[in-house]
Amino acid sequence: MHLPTFPRAMAVTRRVQTDFCGYDHRPGCPEGGIYEMTNGSAADAPLFSTRPGRTLTYPTAGGNPNGLFAGSCGLLWCTGQTLYVNGTPVAGCTLVNGPKVFAELGGTVLIWPDKIWYRPDSGQFGSAEPSWSGSVNLQRSDDSSGTRANAIAAEGIDLPFRVGDAVTIRGFSTPEDNGTYIIRDIAGAALVFDPDTFSTAGVTEDITVTRRMPMAMHACTYGNRIWACANDTVWCSKLGDPLSWYWYEADDNGTVATAAWSVDVGTPGDFSGCAATGSGVVFLKPDGLWRLYGTKPDNFQLVASAALGAEKNSGRTLVTVAESLYYLSPAGPARTAGGRPVRIGDALGRTLTAGVAGTDGTRWYLSAHDRDNVWHLFVYDTRSGLWSREDAFHARGFARSDGVLYAQDTSGVWRFGTGSTAQLESMLETGDFVSGSPDCKRLLRVQLRLEADAGASVTAAVQYDSDGVWRTLAAVTAGAKRSVTLPVLPRRCDHFRLRLTGTGAWRLLSLTRTETAAGPQH
Repeated sequence: MHLPTFPRAMAVTRRVQTDFCGYDHRPGCPEGGIYEMTNGSAADAPLFSTRPGRTLTYPTAGGNPNGLFAGSCGLLWCTGQTLYVNGTPVAGCTLVNGPKVFAELGGTVLIWPDKIWYRPDSGQFGSAEPSWSGSVNLQRSDDSSGTRANAIAAEGIDLPFRVGDAVTIRGFSTPEDNGTYIIRDIAGAALVFDPDTFSTAGVTEDITVTRRMPMAMHACTYGNRIWACANDTVWCSKLGDPLSWYWYEADDNGTVATAAWSVDVGTPGDFSGCAATGSGVVFLKPDGLWRLYGTKPDNFQLVASAALGAEKNSGRTLVTVAESLYYLSPAGPARTAGGRPVRIGDALGRTLTAGVAGTDGTRWYLSAHDRDNVWHLFVYDTRSGLWSREDAFHARGFARSDGVLYAQDTSGVWRFGTGSTAQLESMLETGDFVSGSPDCKRLLRVQLRLEADAGASVTAAVQYDSDGVWRTLAAVTAGAKRSVTLPVLPRRCDHFRLRLTGTGAWRLLSLTRTETAAGPQH
């Protein structure tokens, strides 16, 4: 008589994970990766932790969030048509209701597309492109008997301009008198130019005088100049003067060292961003990158390279962090440290557009939306090279002031890194666990080593074979560093995932799975 035989017991294995490899939303997310995340952070890598708090420092009541800028005076931003400085509206300064471009040089802030200058130290503001129109009398500024004029006189013509301004004059009946000239002196209500500038003295003309300024779509400050770009053109202001953009005069020694400068790069498409780096200014289009070389207009040159450029709606993602330039390209987040840009965002698993970005000094914060128009706030830690996802925060601008990161959204201006996290809702979802085997397995228990703040709680759940059903294992309350063992009702499966949801601040130090093999799939 033969008795039945029983299969040998399957070996029980224990797998301990202490290195959480950051956000990885690709189908091939490896074991140890985090497939989905809410309000997580890689700041404590290799551990997983929840993000720091945020504080709504400057709430705003209504109005479109149109831009945020960190200047020498602190924070400037535009909500609706109002300009604010550190929370105080600038009286009398009414702007166009639309996105803004800011740049600062020598205590003067320029604001596009309004073409407004603002000086925070005095609270004064005015047009960066002043213009005067009316009838003028052409005169000679000396007592000589020549017939040509070098001055134009009219009541109030002196008010919008400064000595040294390069102004463009239009409307002369003699066409060759129209052009751009430098004001050498202001004598009462008369603008004085170089001798014999105009054809006839003693006549009256109806003209328009304008100190022009380019309509910049992107701007930055580098080398005591403001640099700007739009369409296919790059400009820079006169050295040390943010209000002079068409001043091209040679210096006393015959070189053009302090003059303004501009160039058309002559390639299809519009510029999508510019940024100042440690080695110079970089200008980007979606399919190319231009680096500025030289120290003065005499030797300035833009050198092009066919490389990853900036996504057309993401010019405000260009941020320099730890000597590297980060930005959102058409192929996803990219980085360059002077060489060819490289992609760094493959782990996000999404195509992103319309981004804005900022930095706290070590991390690059990117707010953008995907093809489903879902907004995400992703954070790239430059020290560990790991991504994390915070939430659906839709930032309209970022700025770093006094070492602190701020962001603007429809609620107002938020300060990052401060505030309570007691009600912070967080989530971590792992990738598939297959334990290196194509055969089935059974999960027997889960052991978590956690550290949580007072009042925080964490709930663990498991999903088998991608069936979409999360089965709660247990809820863990707050406590100091400790290990908690969660029993699991064994179930034969090909693969499984774990999800941890929490309220409050907590850290995951290790995750241990106890499993047993369950034979091949039939």
